[in-house]
Amino acid sequence: MNLERLDAFNESAVRDAMALDEAARAVDEPHDPPMSLPSYTGSLRHGWDGEPGERWLLRDGGQVIGALGVHFPQRDNTHKASLGVVVHPDHRRQGLGRALFEDGLARVRAAGRRLVTSGSLDAPAPSAFAEAMGYTKASVEVQRRQDLAGIDHDRVAKLLAEAREAARDYTLLRFVGAIPDELVDEVATLTGAINDAPTDDLDVEDEIFDRARIRGFEAAQAASARQLYRLVVRQGTDGPLAGHTIVGAATDIPAWAWQYDTAVLREHRGHRLGLLLKAEMMAWLAEAEPSVRWLDTWNAESNAHMIGINEALGYQIAARHLGWQRPV
Repeated sequence: MNLERLDAFNESAVRDAMALDEAARAVDEPHDPPMSLPSYTGSLRHGWDGEPGERWLLRDGGQVIGALGVHFPQRDNTHKASLGVVVHPDHRRQGLGRALFEDGLARVRAAGRRLVTSGSLDAPAPSAFAEAMGYTKASVEVQRRQDLAGIDHDRVAKLLAEAREAARDYTLLRFVGAIPDELVDEVATLTGAINDAPTDDLDVEDEIFDRARIRGFEAAQAASARQLYRLVVRQGTDGPLAGHTIVGAATDIPAWAWQYDTAVLREHRGHRLGLLLKAEMMAWLAEAEPSVRWLDTWNAESNAHMIGINEALGYQIAARHLGWQRPV
């Protein structure tokens, strides 16, 4: 295929690519908010945490009608690559998706990776495509959404009081944006606790978190028009850090925010710290970002503990997503 590699600093090409992805979102995932140009551009340039992927565009005349995304992890999981295909709704069922996938598979094979992973909405069309491309379903993830204007505030207040009592030997720290330099290494250790979350049948290794990755994440979120709010829980008033939770609030879509990782180190579990962190974050957001109404989070369907906390706090299912993998 005659594909054009997207230059993330070419504003015209970025707008063309975003037009494709927004057309696909409106049809495939209308439950999600429209994309914003700052967030889209920041993601292309910085990735999730400072490690951007490649994006290749297929044009028909001047219009982008298809795109291939490939990401080769560099810090860990170097045995795999993630691959994504998007075709404009007006140009589907012409074999373009298959052609884009095969081009991506060739790039992965040339890079010496042995596994390809991808994700899709849990719906008949994307599932049929994935299976036709040789993928096997390896995980199920559920997207839940909290309506901060419609939750049972009395119930949440009761849960928060119970969590504060169970965690009375711990204190909370609030950070907006980048965390202080003297805490970066400890926060990297906290972040690694997310490796205990279920990954189902995905052939993946633990992710490696260090100072550079934490700073890369903070910079990427800032560049993508997301204001970070991080709550950290500490044992006592000067003891070790025990857990954290992070929310990214969209600075250009005021009603939306996203709940990122919530993790507690193993040696500090059993004190309801996960519930404490999430409930306290809700209270903080109400103060700091009163325009935020919708808060989305994602969990493996098998993560019963975190799902229990989310549902107790009023989260409801918005969509299900499938994780796919296939050997190269």
